[in-house]
Amino acid sequence: MKQMMSKNQVSIVGASVAGLLAATEAAERGIETTVYEEHREIGLPEKCDGLVSAKGMSELGLVPPANIVQNHPTKAVFFSPSKKEIRIDAHRQNVVVLDRARFDRYLAEKALRAGAKIELGRRVSKTLQTPVRAQLKIDSNDVESEVILDCSGHESYIRSGGETLQGGLYLVQGNWFEKSTVEVYFDPKAAPGFFYWVIPIADDIAKIGIAGSEVNTFSALDEFVERMKARPLRKMAAPVVCSGTLRQFVDGRIARAGDAAGQAKPTTGGGIYTGGFGGALAGIATAEAVQKKSIRYLENYELNWKEKFGREFRLQYLARNAFSKMSSEQIDKLFEMIGSSEIPRLISEEGDFDRHSVAITKAFGFSNSLSALGMLFSNELRNLLS
Repeated sequence: MKQMMSKNQVSIVGASVAGLLAATEAAERGIETTVYEEHREIGLPEKCDGLVSAKGMSELGLVPPANIVQNHPTKAVFFSPSKKEIRIDAHRQNVVVLDRARFDRYLAEKALRAGAKIELGRRVSKTLQTPVRAQLKIDSNDVESEVILDCSGHESYIRSGGETLQGGLYLVQGNWFEKSTVEVYFDPKAAPGFFYWVIPIADDIAKIGIAGSEVNTFSALDEFVERMKARPLRKMAAPVVCSGTLRQFVDGRIARAGDAAGQAKPTTGGGIYTGGFGGALAGIATAEAVQKKSIRYLENYELNWKEKFGREFRLQYLARNAFSKMSSEQIDKLFEMIGSSEIPRLISEEGDFDRHSVAITKAFGFSNSLSALGMLFSNELRNLLS
């Protein structure tokens, strides 16, 4: 007996920030929307530390309840390989640390109230399309849709040709940090191409992480924890998307958003705001495409996201690529020059947590200093300084 095929107007793969915001936007516009999540609980496993600005949340139209906000850090300190410091006052940037599992469940509740459906424990194994329909394969079932939004994260990004860094996240108990201060450690030997980070959520509890190229993340974090005399409460692997966006987000009736499209900041891998905006814009454009019975409206999503973030992402990618080629000695010298200049004060006064271009142009925008470091003017640096 032939199995009946399920049908949706819009099918969304992945119930994280991008997928849930897309579902809310589409459902609020009267579109029949179903989200398929492979895990059996929204928000788990938690693979993001939840650092975001209140301004970014406001732009997304979100006001997370107080029980979701774990901390309000007001300072950041950056350490060079030899422990030279750059301190930033982050009061004006109004940064919060979110409980990511609770935050995702909060977004799921909004999507359900808007009229979307969410199916848990449903792993999508394949997506197909023809000029007139798109199709998901879930277990032994097929689901037909007018549009599919792939918001399934880094695995989809890799399948589409994107590259990730190996990453790991620990929750630890310790006493070397201050609750008000985020810490970032640069060490090209331990974390090549990236860094360690410490995000406190209580006086003695912090989220710590590392990412890098060809790094054994658990061994590196175990060594860091031992050096800091901390005690792990949770350990997990968490690949970091920081290599820029896919060239195209939209392919016919299938579009990608969030980490699946590479919409995480190249400097830090953070994607709640930028990937969330991708999901929201994708949901709006999808609704228009379905209502007007023309998938060409789906392309508005890609155009609008790139207009808002394209230049910022290009600048961030160039800066991270240039920084990743610096030796420990060059990073130490750069820290020394920046630390003795007006740049930390200017970043504190003018910086934007969601847009790092201000900090980048202040830190890298002096060719004399880069020459003093003995750096060759690679293509990345030429493009950055221009």
